[in-house]
Amino acid sequence: MSTATAAPPVGSDREAPPARPRWTAVLVLGVLTSLLGLLAVLAPVQAKDPVVTWPAAGQAPASTVVPLSPYRPLQLTADVPCDTARAVQGDVLRTIPASVNAAEGPGLLVSTADGRLTVTSSGQQLYSGPVGDSACSYRLTADASGTTLLRDGAPIAERPGLDPPQVAELATAATGNAATGLRVQLHTDARYESSPSTSKTVLLVAHLLALAALLVVAWRTWRETARPVTRPRFSPADAVVVVASAAWAVLGPVNIDDSWYALMARNADAAGYVGNYIYQFDVTENPFSTSQYLMQFWGSIGEAIGVPGWGLLWLRVLPVLYGIGTYALLRALLCVLTGRIGRRPGVVWALAAAHLLWFMAYGITLRPEPAGTVATAGVMLLVALALHRRSLGPLAAAVAVASVGVTTAPTALVAAVPLLFAVPLVWSRLRAASWTGRLAMVAAAVGAASIVVPLGFSDATLGDVRESVAVHRWYYFQYSWFSEIVHYANLLEPDDRGAWGKRLPVLLLLAVLVAGLVRLGRRRGTGGPLGRALGWALTLGALSLVAVAVSPTKWVNHFGAVAAPATLLLALALVRTPVPRRVPARVLAVATAAVGVAAAVSYAGPNLWRPFGDWGQPFGNHSVLGAPINTDSMAPHLGPLTLRSPVPWIAVALVAVWWIYRRRRAGRPSGLTPDRAVLGTALSGGVVLLALVFAVAPVAQAPGASVASMNLATFAGRGCGLADAVGVLSPTDPALGPPAGPETLSGDLRPGIPPQRSAPPAVPTAQVWHDDVPGGSGTGAVTSGWYPLPAGGDDRSLIVPATGDLRSGQSIALEFGTGPVGAPTATARTELGLPGEKKADWTDLTAELSGVDLPGPVTAVRLVASDRLADSDSWFGVAAPYLAAPRPASEVIGDSPVFADQASAALWPCANQITIADGIAQVPAFRLRTGDDLEGATEDNSTFTANGGTLAGIDRSARYVEIPSALDPPGGRAMFAWGHVERVVTDHPAGLYDLDVGTVERWGWTRLPTLAGKDYTGRDFLG
Repeated sequence: MSTATAAPPVGSDREAPPARPRWTAVLVLGVLTSLLGLLAVLAPVQAKDPVVTWPAAGQAPASTVVPLSPYRPLQLTADVPCDTARAVQGDVLRTIPASVNAAEGPGLLVSTADGRLTVTSSGQQLYSGPVGDSACSYRLTADASGTTLLRDGAPIAERPGLDPPQVAELATAATGNAATGLRVQLHTDARYESSPSTSKTVLLVAHLLALAALLVVAWRTWRETARPVTRPRFSPADAVVVVASAAWAVLGPVNIDDSWYALMARNADAAGYVGNYIYQFDVTENPFSTSQYLMQFWGSIGEAIGVPGWGLLWLRVLPVLYGIGTYALLRALLCVLTGRIGRRPGVVWALAAAHLLWFMAYGITLRPEPAGTVATAGVMLLVALALHRRSLGPLAAAVAVASVGVTTAPTALVAAVPLLFAVPLVWSRLRAASWTGRLAMVAAAVGAASIVVPLGFSDATLGDVRESVAVHRWYYFQYSWFSEIVHYANLLEPDDRGAWGKRLPVLLLLAVLVAGLVRLGRRRGTGGPLGRALGWALTLGALSLVAVAVSPTKWVNHFGAVAAPATLLLALALVRTPVPRRVPARVLAVATAAVGVAAAVSYAGPNLWRPFGDWGQPFGNHSVLGAPINTDSMAPHLGPLTLRSPVPWIAVALVAVWWIYRRRRAGRPSGLTPDRAVLGTALSGGVVLLALVFAVAPVAQAPGASVASMNLATFAGRGCGLADAVGVLSPTDPALGPPAGPETLSGDLRPGIPPQRSAPPAVPTAQVWHDDVPGGSGTGAVTSGWYPLPAGGDDRSLIVPATGDLRSGQSIALEFGTGPVGAPTATARTELGLPGEKKADWTDLTAELSGVDLPGPVTAVRLVASDRLADSDSWFGVAAPYLAAPRPASEVIGDSPVFADQASAALWPCANQITIADGIAQVPAFRLRTGDDLEGATEDNSTFTANGGTLAGIDRSARYVEIPSALDPPGGRAMFAWGHVERVVTDHPAGLYDLDVGTVERWGWTRLPTLAGKDYTGRDFLG
């Protein structure tokens, strides 16, 4: 054979010709499997048809929150009696809050003024004129065909093609008997909540049976040689991989998308399908949903056996199993490629080191790449077996496994790349076969690939998947293949995307590929089992990077998808240099320099692992970001020795040259080259350093919480993560006593809640003052009486709710006194820090009792506040202080419905996470958000209307009031704020309607009105 970089370097082509195979059985099974798969895709499903009826039976119409997700119902009917319209001056019926629904807003607005009725829907005015006589009634109907307004059954406005209005609430100003007859009925858009019909279930079962038979018959039919395969033997390296992988499940960093994918799997329990959950209207992820369905199954098992099934540690069992499975498959692959050489300790340890580097950087994530990686490794092994035996049988299984891999994520297209190496074998068999044999080969390939049907279409239709693709393309920015350089640029950013541990495996892979280019121009010195295997791995690694480039992705680092071929290549490069033997020294020097530069650039990255992974990390101040800190103090270093400097890598290369020289002078083989020395040092050093910094982190963070400590707490029966680790300031009992002494007011400050504002959420009965007075000066001051402070510890705090214009020029302070409550003998004043901006909602200002400097115990406190901003657009509100003490977040939120965001939810496994089901988003009582200076990147993902945020309907009618919180006890090293606990206050109560969930049968080719388009949200095309 030649250098054979396009096929596994095993065996010879001189086997005896195989016996004529039995083509007919393969052909029949292949056609049958493909036909059953096609019919299953087109077969009908039983889709949910939730119907909301307002008001609820036996109740009068009352305003309620109805946050549809998607925002528009499939069909809506609204009945408005003329008597109701005449009795109201203002909003007779509204489906979007006034702050959103302007005259041309996206909702439905029926309003009256001076005897005239105005009806607008989805941005178009349908009617404006007299209300009509007392017996009349209006009915608005809207569906996919358009919108029609009728009065007493006669059309007065028709708008073909006008979408149904968006619905976030059903609100009315009508009360009592005046509201009688006001009614709305709507069918929510739950198009993806479907299950297979009886006929589809039968077809799916028949397809799976035919597919299994096809794979077995194909394997048995195409067994053309019985060439033996070397089997791997146990090595201590195997134990190290298993133990290190298990430890990494506890210690490893949190990927920014881990909670996102956990939420998708968790909500699938309620909705019955895997949707995006955060944005893009929660459209189905089919056909790229296999890994999330596995996670849903695994999380449900955890819940059933009594562990926090949606917690980080339990869910990480899956990627650990994927990682160990990938390693085992690559161990077997090495033995197929190199025979007994694959059993050598040096080869096995090289594979273990390369695998751990990729696994620690990219493999512990809950993203789908690890599932695709194990599939890729399986395809690599099956293709190698096929070429080793010159047999097509394993290729049918390889096509099926590659198809399974692709259903995990678009980037798993890498799983199909190894199939390219079988093209010469397939082509030779096609040329030699009869037409029956050729058709059998094609049928076997198509039939094996049809495994995507039960994985991607079992509970979804072809129409659903087409719509999902359209929505993703419209609302999700995707880089084209020619913009792949953006991903590499992101890898070099001085932030958590460019952390040194993420850079290292990718840049070392690129360096080895650069060194391997020399092989293209040389044929000598590249033979032998290791040399041929290395050539195969080089080609596979390069093509895998190309496959990743053509998959639709955005800025997220997706390099974990190439972990299997990259691990094989790095392992082989550690035991056999990619540079051919007997090349000029300058060529070897260039290859060594390439690896050295890759190592230096990798270790120049910061030690940033947000979210949460930074807690307790060494190297620099993790509470500050900025170029000088990232590049100087956050890069791995030991005193003045920095690994980003070329000096240590030059030193490694020189030591290797000296060693080689000494060995050759002694007449012994060196067994080493400078490029391998640098590669081995950088790679193994990366594994050791990753293990060290993440083992040190929880120790340095103690006694405060860290990712590792929260994971370890699971074994002690405290597996609720942040709910156990966060303390939330809550009102105490006993509270402050009633005020003693006079209250002083000046200017426009007066008692009462500011107009159009509700009471402070934490203590709604608190005394409140404001200066929002029409025609007033907008200034004033208040000094309250002295509130007695009950005896207690210094861990308590005083909280002052405030709202309005909280900038410089305003002042809010607390005065503390000791001695008699009404006449303190000594006082101390604490100025409260203001946000420096206008706050439409209440915000809590905090003062710690432990920071008060008085000669005796604090016995009383009073409020001193002033507004000195003489601005017609300025106003100010402040409430009386209340006493608070930290309580565990688990006690505060209890079993209330909460929304833990897409960056932190995996660390809130015991929280009652809200569901998105039946086309409606559940209204939370609390919102739990991540910190780590990621607020700007995460806060509005679920509420951004133009991007299809699934909770936009809630956001439209809700206010979020933050409750002061902190890690309790605090951590040992500086870091960003842990996150936020917010109370959710909605304009109206939720659930004041009836919900009846029926079903409708829908054929597989049916596609409902599209969500992708500017008409739906106003969003222009992004894809």
